[in-house]
Amino acid sequence: MTGRRVAWWAAAAAGWTFIAWGNRIGLLTGDEASDPWTWVRVGGSLLFGVALAVIAVVLWRGKPLVRWMAGVFVGFGILMLVVWLRSAFSVLGDDESVAFKVVHVVLAAISIGFGLIMARFAVQQHIARKPD
Repeated sequence: MTGRRVAWWAAAAAGWTFIAWGNRIGLLTGDEASDPWTWVRVGGSLLFGVALAVIAVVLWRGKPLVRWMAGVFVGFGILMLVVWLRSAFSVLGDDESVAFKVVHVVLAAISIGFGLIMARFAVQQHIARKPD
């Protein structure tokens, strides 16, 4: 696993996260601002997006993947699973149009995919560091 490859994936995951959640910042100041789940899904996702962007720059500059970065990758993967599985099931159960449901299932699949890819890099890094 090369640092540049991981950097590329971290940058892609960060970019996707900003696209998926950037337009939802208004939820943090609107009627839903008092709901802790809104802060977890919107605020948490955007914070992980910033962390992934920072990691992408650090790795692109040739620094090694270290433990805290792996922790961010795993945390991002867990957050994407929790947020998007919960959201997908909620949307599928709501009285929304088929198009709305399809869009949200696609968003969920892509976001979960990025989360799993990043978590896999963390696991690979952990395995590579284990002594024989």
